[in-house]
Amino acid sequence: MVTPLVMVMPYKAFVEKATQEGFAVCAIWDPGMGPMMPPGFNFPEYLKEVEQHADTLMYADFTDREELTRVIGKAVQNTGAELVYHVGMEASMVPAYEIADELGTAVNPPRSIRLLNNKHEMRKLLATHGLSSVQYAHADHWQEVDGLLDGFRLPVVVKPTDLAASQGVFKLTDRSQLADWGKLLESYDYDGPVLIEEYLDGPEFSVESMSIRGEHHVIGVTRKILGPPPTFVEAGHVHPVAESAQTKAIATLTKELLRVSGYQTGPVHTEVIWTRRGPKIVESQARLGGDRIPQLVQMATGFDLEREIFRALKGGPITPKTRSDVARIHYFSFIPGTIKSIDGLDIVRELEFVGDVSFPFEVGGTLPVTVDSRTRHGFVTFHGKDEAETDARLDLIKALVRVITE
Repeated sequence: MVTPLVMVMPYKAFVEKATQEGFAVCAIWDPGMGPMMPPGFNFPEYLKEVEQHADTLMYADFTDREELTRVIGKAVQNTGAELVYHVGMEASMVPAYEIADELGTAVNPPRSIRLLNNKHEMRKLLATHGLSSVQYAHADHWQEVDGLLDGFRLPVVVKPTDLAASQGVFKLTDRSQLADWGKLLESYDYDGPVLIEEYLDGPEFSVESMSIRGEHHVIGVTRKILGPPPTFVEAGHVHPVAESAQTKAIATLTKELLRVSGYQTGPVHTEVIWTRRGPKIVESQARLGGDRIPQLVQMATGFDLEREIFRALKGGPITPKTRSDVARIHYFSFIPGTIKSIDGLDIVRELEFVGDVSFPFEVGGTLPVTVDSRTRHGFVTFHGKDEAETDARLDLIKALVRVITE
């Protein structure tokens, strides 16, 4: 039996796997989102591919609440769908769930999405429940931060509440850096609310979880490899971290966050730092993790997080893992400048333990300074029987790939 499902902003892989799991998908996309995609991404062609896999493709301006309400309503009426699901970028997630809630078709309560996705709302929620206490302050604009720093011990982390992909996250060690941070925010055309948080010193992890009707399952813990301060851009991820008392505490805290948020069904990606006071939540998003973490999970364990979304929508149960390897993603980092030569990528692509290789630059092009996830220099995903083997394989990859700039 085919079940109608309205999906807002579904990526092509989600549409394919939803269809394979017995859903008839009505996809809703914003055709104006092209500029938000990575450089060189052919967005019109991508939408054609989505249309080929979906039963229906409809368009709406995600920033126009009235239009989005009309299109979601029409999609529900036309298909008879009892579920409206959004698992794309955060900006349109709360409005889509609010509209679906009014129609009685929301997979998750809008309040739970707001509490998880908005950094300030999440901090208030955790403080209310006495979970993962972190000193923080809120300001409507970055220019107000200087007046709030007297209550903190430097360094602190300052971040916009409404941006994603590590944009605007900054380690502030001296007040004189505020102007630099302000310029960074202005480069994103951002002048909205910001947070000041105590600096949490320790290794950083992410928790990949799947919820089924209010029952929360931790699929695995991922170790983050961070680039240099002050911007905290991820330079890599390793999945999974071996189970220990530390990972159990991280998993328990994450499930408590999901419980108090009221989240019901689907994936959540939660970032945690292990401090001298134990685990402290950094932020959370009601979606799959970025940086190809779902692919790492599947490469290491055989567990398909994307497909599991649609099994969760049916009520589960969780599918068992089939492998016990370790997978990782490494982001290349070369000297910024004009590219003179590129060597070794084709050799790396042929290595049997390598998954994907991406280097979206050519000779004569420019390698940018990395300030967020969108300005990194490409990546490679690969696996090994344990973390030590992936370390050795990363050394080989680094020795093979050479990019010379001037």
